Amino acid sequence: MRAPAHGDVVATVNGVESRVLTGHAGVELALSLLDEAEAAARVPLVDESERARLNELASGLEARGHHWHSLLARDGDQAVGYAGLVRRENGQADADVAVLRELDQCDAALQSLLVACDVLARRHQATRLRAWLRHARDRDMQCATAVGFSIERRLGVFGLDGLAAHLANDPAPPPAAAGVTIRPFTDDEADRVVAVLAAAYDGTPDGGWTRGDLEHRQNYDWFDPADLLVAHDGDEVVGLHWTKQRGEGVGEVYNLAVAPGQQGRRLGAVLLRAGLEHLASRDCDRVMLWVDLANERAVRLYAAHGFRLLWEDVAFSRVTTT
Repeated sequence: MRAPAHGDVVATVNGVESRVLTGHAGVELALSLLDEAEAAARVPLVDESERARLNELASGLEARGHHWHSLLARDGDQAVGYAGLVRRENGQADADVAVLRELDQCDAALQSLLVACDVLARRHQATRLRAWLRHARDRDMQCATAVGFSIERRLGVFGLDGLAAHLANDPAPPPAAAGVTIRPFTDDEADRVVAVLAAAYDGTPDGGWTRGDLEHRQNYDWFDPADLLVAHDGDEVVGLHWTKQRGEGVGEVYNLAVAPGQQGRRLGAVLLRAGLEHLASRDCDRVMLWVDLANERAVRLYAAHGFRLLWEDVAFSRVTTT
């Protein structure tokens, strides 16, 4: 993929330059590179929020703010990687990094982009940088640590194929907890759903849920209230299984949460089964999910229900202040 000259060079590693991406042609090039890289990997390589920002910018619907920066890695005039960097209000910078794996210079591209993200984060006085690399390999982790990054988080990407057959052959579903009913989400229970998410993830990297976070996700094209199953015990929301349809017969366990204090009622297993049955009713025959590998309880739950590890998405981090 030929890359025109764009922006200032921020970092160079083994001949691979990472430049600030500017202009409409640069955005189109970034989207084309991501399409190529994701087609080769057969998985998404950047967060859907980063994709949405690029798509809106390409359509002229969003102006690039001072908080968001894009980088293109080049080996000569060949585009070999992309990174998007967002500075958060809390002073942290978050990045998505993707490289063309089939190229000889993919290691240098990864290191160049990581170093460039670090430079930009420091320029904009971010206190800390976290960079996500999806479908990470052991080699990638070595490359990241070699340029001063540490491994902050490892998400296991699990999959289950043949959903209909799995449900038919699975033992009888676990009995629902006494007094608990499961039904699709309605807008009048939004605050109670957010309260469960906030409490369930309190003190974890996924904590801090707000009503705005829920509303943001409701604006995505894929959102369907019927896919968000909510468990009630009387008027109390005690858990939820938020499923997602990814297209082409693939569904996702997007979020499975049980309210603190409700442990021991097998709500996790009940909600998981209900969500899988819902996805099967939507003609999904493959299911995927992302789970923090440090959450051993959740990993055991999914493994017990037939999910197997496919790959890892890894967050690398670095403190950007001294």
